[in-house]
Amino acid sequence: MKDAFKIKAKTAARGATIEAARALIRPTMIKQPVVARIFNSLPAAVRADARISLSSGSDVVYISVFLHQLDSFKDRKLTTLLEKFVDWKSQSVDYTSSSQPNRDYIFTRDFTWEHDKRSIAYKKLIKEQYNAPSTFGICIGVYAYVKEDSASCRIVVKTHEEVVTKEERFIVCD
Repeated sequence: MKDAFKIKAKTAARGATIEAARALIRPTMIKQPVVARIFNSLPAAVRADARISLSSGSDVVYISVFLHQLDSFKDRKLTTLLEKFVDWKSQSVDYTSSSQPNRDYIFTRDFTWEHDKRSIAYKKLIKEQYNAPSTFGICIGVYAYVKEDSASCRIVVKTHEEVVTKEERFIVCD
């Protein structure tokens, strides 16, 4: 019984050491050349308000871009930006709860992670016989807000009634 506990404790300690080393190398993602290249490809006015952050629990760099007071979702400033990420995995979500139409565009892609093999964190991972991650993700969030008084884009509210017939089954015993 004591041996089983020692093995579990040793495994837990090793896992904690690996997680600590991974936490130390995670900030190096932001120093990867591809991150700077992508950030610098954004128009200067967009870069000024953009935010860069790291995920605390995964290997992802987030770049958030906010576009306010657009004439519509066909605004040239937005479409030009979206074209930069046409070959990335993407999704969009519309928000209609306020009077201002807004749409979030999320783009994700994985890139090769070039590690500084001289760093203490990297050496610690190798010492623990754990391979350093070979890829990391970049997630670009483009948050687009259209003017409330836009002539070409507005929120329309429709109501409709639905009748749902649902079969219910249950057991009856006498």
